[in-house]
Amino acid sequence: MRRPVLVLALVALVPLSLPLSGQEVGGASEPPLRAMHTADEARDWEAVGRLDTGISFCTATLIAPDLALTAAHCLYSPEGRRLPDADLSFSAGLRHGRSEATRGVVQSSVPAGYVRSAGLADFASIAADVALLRLDQPVPESSVPPMVVGRPAMLRREVTLVSYGADREAFPSIEEGCRILSREGSVMLLTCSIEAGSSGAPVISVGPGGPEIVAIVSGGAEVEGEAVSVAVVPETLLPDLLASQPRAGVRATQGGSVTFRSVGDGGLARDGIGARFLRP
Repeated sequence: MRRPVLVLALVALVPLSLPLSGQEVGGASEPPLRAMHTADEARDWEAVGRLDTGISFCTATLIAPDLALTAAHCLYSPEGRRLPDADLSFSAGLRHGRSEATRGVVQSSVPAGYVRSAGLADFASIAADVALLRLDQPVPESSVPPMVVGRPAMLRREVTLVSYGADREAFPSIEEGCRILSREGSVMLLTCSIEAGSSGAPVISVGPGGPEIVAIVSGGAEVEGEAVSVAVVPETLLPDLLASQPRAGVRATQGGSVTFRSVGDGGLARDGIGARFLRP
């Protein structure tokens, strides 16, 4: 049977985008988000935190004691102005006003050539929608272990999303059992539920070795009238971002290196997303 072409009408990819429902194409309901209000509920997910920008917020994840990963568009105003690093702050494991650690940002990096779309995003801008933040002080690994960055998981594999969002900005929420629908290059479509503030959230594969980041939420789209989430695989973008941020003075005992681990079947690098990304 011939695979149908998926036509995507993307919402504006901004830190406070319009709320989106999280249904799988075809109408099957996805598992609901589960709020994590207590330390016990949030255990193992403390590396995920809220990124405050001075005008809005996103989600970000600690990947080394002094580095956090988020979406590139989170570092821009809706008009496309780059926000000063001094205005950014990251709060790991933030729950109801208390965090495991809160840090400022001394340097942020986005992929070379990244352009913040003022309206609906095209494929090229989404494919580079990843940013690296260097924090003003390392977060001790004994307090918050950084999350491993893995290679992309297989299509149709179940993944987990941990994020903040509108009406739940004070605590993280988790969705387990959403699935990867398709992939083209570094861009994935998923059934995960997202809403305002979910940008930059980690798409996580949980295996025998523990949780591993396989993609970063960029925004949302509609496929045949159904809402899906759009995420970016950081695997090929992260080495250049790391090279752009010299990190003098980070001691080996603080775990200064970023851990990469192979996840799933790397042979599924291109599935043919079958999509056209539309501008206004």
